[in-house]
Amino acid sequence: MESENLQLSNDCFADQISAYIDGELSSHDELELEAHVRDCSRCAGELKLQRQFLCALDATLDSQPDIKIPIDFTKVVVANAESHVSGLRRRTERFNAAFICSGIFLIMMFSVGAASGDALGTVSAGFEKALAIGSFLGHMAYDIAVGVVIVIRSISSQFVFGGSAELMFLTVSVGFPLYILSRVAALFGRG
Repeated sequence: MESENLQLSNDCFADQISAYIDGELSSHDELELEAHVRDCSRCAGELKLQRQFLCALDATLDSQPDIKIPIDFTKVVVANAESHVSGLRRRTERFNAAFICSGIFLIMMFSVGAASGDALGTVSAGFEKALAIGSFLGHMAYDIAVGVVIVIRSISSQFVFGGSAELMFLTVSVGFPLYILSRVAALFGRG
C-alpha cells in the first residue's frame, strides 16, 4: 500500500488525521489541518487512504445485513478488553511472584557471601522484636480477658436475676468491655 511508503515529517498532522475524519477536532485544529493538507501531498495522501478505508468498511458492512454494530461498540470493546486482561487474574500468580522473589533473595545472599551473616542477623533481630511485641500484646489481651471474666463472675454471684435492671447492668458491664476489646484488637490487626 501507499501508506507504508509515506514518510511524514515532524510538521505533519498524521496523528490528527483520524480524529479529523471522526470529527473529534476543534474547529481551530480542523482549519489548521485542512490548510496543511492543501500544501502537504503526504498528509493529503494519508487522508485519502483513510477515507477510502472507511468507505470500503462501510460498503462491506452495508453488504452484510446480518452484521449490526451497536451504538456503544467502542465502549463494549474497551470494557471487554479491560476485563479480560491475561496474566493479571491467574491463581498461581502470587505463588510465582513469591517464588521468583525468594530465588532472587537467595541469589543475592550467595553473591554477597560472608557479609550475608550481618544482613541475616539484622533481619533476625527485627523478627525477634516483632515477635516480642506480638507476644506482649497477646498476653495483654489474655490478661484483660481473664480480668473481665473474674469481674463478671464476682458480680454475677451477687445478683439473683429476678429483675430486668440487674440483667441490663450485667449486659452493659459485659458487652461494652467486649466491644472495646474487639475494637482494640481490630485496630492492632490493621496496623
